[in-house]
Amino acid sequence: MPRLTRTAVVDAALDVAYRRGLDSLTIRKIAAELDVSPMAIYWHVKNKDELLDAMGDRVCQDLEITVDPTAPWWEQLRTIHEDFMRALRAHPGAATIVVPRMLFSPNSRAAMELGLKLLGEAGFSIPDATQLARQGVRVAISLITEPLFTGVEVEPARRAHVEQEVASTMESLDPEKFPNILAAAPHLSDVSARAAFEKLGLDTYIAGVRALAAEGGISD
Repeated sequence: MPRLTRTAVVDAALDVAYRRGLDSLTIRKIAAELDVSPMAIYWHVKNKDELLDAMGDRVCQDLEITVDPTAPWWEQLRTIHEDFMRALRAHPGAATIVVPRMLFSPNSRAAMELGLKLLGEAGFSIPDATQLARQGVRVAISLITEPLFTGVEVEPARRAHVEQEVASTMESLDPEKFPNILAAAPHLSDVSARAAFEKLGLDTYIAGVRALAAEGGISD
C-alpha cells in the first residue's frame, strides 16, 4: 500500500465532500475511503477544522489567473470570476469553505487584489468595491454549488427521485393558475443547461456592476 500523505488525505476529503456533501464529512469516512484507520488520518491533520482549512487552501491553490491586462476592466473582472469558477468546479464540494481561506493563498490573494483594483479604476469607492467583490464571490460559488443541493449530478438515484417528484408535481398543477411554471417545466431540471446557467449568472453580475459604474456607484 502506498504511504499515506497529507495530499492524499485532502484529496480523499474533497472527493467525499463532492459525493456525499460537506456536512457529512468525517474523519472516519475519509479513513474508510483510504482504507486506513482513523488514527492514521490524525498523523496528517490534527482535527476536522485543520482538514477543512487544507481543503479550502487546495482549491485556492488551483486558481490560475488568465486575465488579459489590455482588456476593458469589466472583461478582466469577468475573467477573474471565470478563473475562480474553474477552480471551484474542480472541487465543488468544498466551494463553500473557500472564502475564509482566500486571503491565505497567493493565487486567490492576487485575484482579490486585482478585482478590487479593477473596481476602483471603474470608479467605485473602497467600501463599494469591497461589497461588489464579495458579491461576485457569492455569485460564483452559488453557480457552482447549486446543482449539488439537489444531488442530481452526483447521485443517479437522487436525480431519478427529483425528476419523478417534479413530474408528479407538474401533473397536479392547474394550468389556469400556473401556466408559466408548466411552460418552464422542461427546463427546470435540465442538467445539460449547466454551462448556459453559469454564463447567464455571470453575465447578470457583470452587467449589474457595469450599470452601477455608469450610475456613479452604489446608492445608499
